[in-house]
Amino acid sequence: SWFDARRFAGIDEAMAQTGSITASLARFGIDDYLRQSTVLSARHADAADLADLDLQPGAIVLVTVAVNVTPDGQPIQFSESRFPAERVELKLSAL
Repeated sequence: SWFDARRFAGIDEAMAQTGSITASLARFGIDDYLRQSTVLSARHADAADLADLDLQPGAIVLVTVAVNVTPDGQPIQFSESRFPAERVELKLSAL
């Protein structure tokens, strides 16, 4: 995840202490936030994916790119996650 370095200076320490993005953001006055968007795609695993996820060459990873915003629409978090396609099932819901 990426956060605005000026607005959220010290969020890494908050994450280490709380283990929670929600609790960490609360320390910066963010009591609520929404998922603005999630883009889901698939691609062949690159060298870093192979090592990080213990995959074999030719493996496919699912990639999510997400943006979280405050209730008034201010972006607060950008994240990219990678999952081994053979080991995960994603369920998407609007509710």
